[in-house]
Amino acid sequence: MTRLRYALLALALSTAPTAFAQETAPRPNIAGDWDVTVQSPQGTNTVLVTLKQDGEKIEGLFKSPLGELPFTGTLVGNEMKFAFSFPVDGQPLLITMTGKVDGDAVTGKADFGGFAEGDWSAKRAQPAAAAATTTTPQTTTAETTTSPSTTTAPSTTTAGLGYGGKWDVVVRTPGGDFPATANFTDEGGKLSGTFGSQMGEVPVTGTVEGKSMKLTMVAQTPNGNMTVTLTGDLDGDSIVNGKADIEGMGQMEWSAKRIKP
Repeated sequence: MTRLRYALLALALSTAPTAFAQETAPRPNIAGDWDVTVQSPQGTNTVLVTLKQDGEKIEGLFKSPLGELPFTGTLVGNEMKFAFSFPVDGQPLLITMTGKVDGDAVTGKADFGGFAEGDWSAKRAQPAAAAATTTTPQTTTAETTTSPSTTTAPSTTTAGLGYGGKWDVVVRTPGGDFPATANFTDEGGKLSGTFGSQMGEVPVTGTVEGKSMKLTMVAQTPNGNMTVTLTGDLDGDSIVNGKADIEGMGQMEWSAKRIKP
């Protein structure tokens, strides 16, 4: 009996270092921006997600041209789990996502409120925003330098373009202002072009009646495609009184200013 006790004690001591090493293994660093691809019942969509990490606690934001969707979760070892609610037809749908972190990649499963499941994956995003902001001061300088000799040119060009051209767009969401860009072609009362942000571009089509416009686009979200209708009024080089009717989320405000060549 005594020998059995010593044998059990020796076995416990021999396995203790292994267990301790597992518990103190370094946790992956997931802080930063990630390109997340979700396969939902509505199709496959890729969105930008920003993650913050504090021990086992994680916080994140899904980012799209229509705003930001926050979530919280945990990271235990390399096992990640987080959840968020997404409005569908005016009702919240709880989406739970679990996955394993492997360096700069994540793979896992998504549960859509118990109604369906799908795969998801993520890879660490490459820093591209810095390059865009670097060029902004150069274009601003060029505009201020040439403005004295071209004061009357923008007004005649604007009158001919209508809504045509490139625009800096701001969408006012519950989570704050979200910047985007648009590129419109205005031909005989018909509008076409693109609307996008750091996540990419989506095509838009619409109509113009007088100074008022109406556009429709399909935005990509973590839960699938979402129809968005944009309305607004042309005021020189600005779009004012902008309203964005977002499927399942209600109405938000937006405005835009034309980017002069």
